[in-house]
Amino acid sequence: MEFPFDVDALLPERITVLDQHLRPPARRPGTTTPARVDLQQQIMTIVDELGKASAKAQNLPAPITSASRMQSNRHVIYVLKDTSARPAGKGAIIGFLKVGYKKLFVLDDREAHNEVEPLCILDFYIHESVQRHGHGRELFQHMLQKERVEPHQLAIDRPSQKLLKFLNKHYNLETTVPQVNNFVIFEGFFAHQHRPPAPSLRATRHSRAAATDPTPAAPARKLPPKRAEGDIKPYSSSDREFLKVAVEPPWPLNRAPRRATPPAHPPPRSSSLGNSPERGPLRPFVPEQELLRSLRLCPPHPTARLLLATDPGGSPAQRRRTSSLPRSDESRY
Repeated sequence: MEFPFDVDALLPERITVLDQHLRPPARRPGTTTPARVDLQQQIMTIVDELGKASAKAQNLPAPITSASRMQSNRHVIYVLKDTSARPAGKGAIIGFLKVGYKKLFVLDDREAHNEVEPLCILDFYIHESVQRHGHGRELFQHMLQKERVEPHQLAIDRPSQKLLKFLNKHYNLETTVPQVNNFVIFEGFFAHQHRPPAPSLRATRHSRAAATDPTPAAPARKLPPKRAEGDIKPYSSSDREFLKVAVEPPWPLNRAPRRATPPAHPPPRSSSLGNSPERGPLRPFVPEQELLRSLRLCPPHPTARLLLATDPGGSPAQRRRTSSLPRSDESRY
């Protein structure tokens, strides 16, 4: 794949690794850059054209690789250039391989869900004019060495039939584990994913310090035992002290003698939820005659004395005459 600018000068190595920043790699000493040339824009052009060619070869409705997608995701793209053929002295691009880590939920052999984050093959393309020349294997092998992974540890996003045949031919990847998403994993994938994690740098540092330090560690402080919680009583059967205390009636009812003495120890109440708590004993009911007799015996208020003194019809003699009438005569009036 040719471009209108010098690809050989832009990408000095045969296989160039580009990240999300799409920055041009360091140039070889002794080379000069033409004035006013935007190298990053040229790299973005290469990525866009490679994505369009890959989508066309796989019959995709839209490219899945572009410069804008690369800048918004933490993916890595490996670009392979042709060093032998130099059409018009500008070089050419053979193909590319895009990889990246993704969090996936995949099924194992027992159809159990597992959350993993493997390295995924996201896009792979070799130009049609140079296929079956070993360029694909060269690019794929370079990626495995750079990322330090094995072929069975990879997850492939919507692989084509050509890619599946390529993996079967060069890496003996044939038996797949069925999934419910678009990713394909091969047998042996979970053997790597379920290894126990390596100890962290901090844990290793603490273990080494403990081995070299002869000072004994301070004993761990023991916490007091937790107090056992008692049984929770229902609300209706809980003790309510204010119901046990007898309410003192107002004067003059409090002058009446008590008829009954409450027992020293009241009978136990039922613990069922339907029963209400019993009230304590109150003052006995005072008859009406005793209430009237108590009212007659109480001294009058000073205000009442003043009113009686100023009222001509309220003389003491009249009150005595009125009070001296028989009970039957009083009832007439």
